[in-house]
Amino acid sequence: MLNNSKNSFDFTKWNQLARQFLGEDFFQDMMDGPLKQGQGPYADVYQGQNEVIVVIDLPGMEDINSLDIRVEGALMKIKGFITSPYQGYPTITTERQRGEFEKTINLGNDVSNKYTSARYRKGVLEIRLPKLEVRQQAKKIKINAQD
Repeated sequence: MLNNSKNSFDFTKWNQLARQFLGEDFFQDMMDGPLKQGQGPYADVYQGQNEVIVVIDLPGMEDINSLDIRVEGALMKIKGFITSPYQGYPTITTERQRGEFEKTINLGNDVSNKYTSARYRKGVLEIRLPKLEVRQQAKKIKINAQD
């Protein structure tokens, strides 16, 4: 596998041998399968004084409105599918995430399921959710009477 003239690794030959040994289906399943790295796209959560800001990397999202996003308490669940515009081409290297994904994001605080803003720009989705106020139950104050 070393190229004698340059004394370097021959990736083309290795790729051919790997495909012969493992089969084309093996590589296709790896390319089209569910997202693997971290169970879905990368996300950051920021705590503001009155809001929680969720920022999610979704490069290549064809239809941002096809996302299924649900908020319950302090959790956000997001489901979607990222396609590749190059599905008909043989793949040499694959690092970008694609395929079906489902992710649960801990928001750190209970939030309202009514977002204040949501925008998708340059492959990044930003959602702002107002925090719910923690209401304390009324507690009777005991007074010690002294004579």
